[in-house]
Amino acid sequence: MKSMFKLIAQIVFVASLTVATTANAATSPNTEADKIMQAMKLYSEAAAIDQFSAEKTEMLVRAETILLDVVEKNPASLDAYRKLMGVYLQKRDYAKAIQAMQSAITLSPEDPKLFVALAILYDHQGAYEYALPILEQALELDPNLQLAKDYKASMQQKIEMQNIAMESTTPPPHETNKPHSMEKRLSE
Repeated sequence: MKSMFKLIAQIVFVASLTVATTANAATSPNTEADKIMQAMKLYSEAAAIDQFSAEKTEMLVRAETILLDVVEKNPASLDAYRKLMGVYLQKRDYAKAIQAMQSAITLSPEDPKLFVALAILYDHQGAYEYALPILEQALELDPNLQLAKDYKASMQQKIEMQNIAMESTTPPPHETNKPHSMEKRLSE
């Protein structure tokens, strides 16, 4: 149940990035804004389709192609990178989503929400140790950003649980490092 709420929060966050940047797309050259809106429509429609559907895959590939074309023509298009992150998140291609967010952060290093989005992507990969410093950067930019505070606490818990799990599965050194000659003597 808790993971369902987390997933819903992440979807709402990504949707808010999308809505917040739509106004920015309108101020760009008309063809770029049109392409971004076209890609956004495709990946929004794809969100409602079954994950393993060929139709969803096709829609996401088309959205990705459109957005990559925008980025090729305008490498400073922050909106295109944000939308690409949404496409890659739906495709579960976290490596490309991370690259898109890193590019967005390069273009807008003062936006703490981009850092939170990057941390969410690292979380999806299970790379909690990378997510934590990214969240700290977001909090340096906006110490009152509640989403970053909550996510940071969640990452700290996950890291603690991961460490506990690793400690409990690792045999004590005295059981694994017996000299070979000692094993022979014990078996006699």
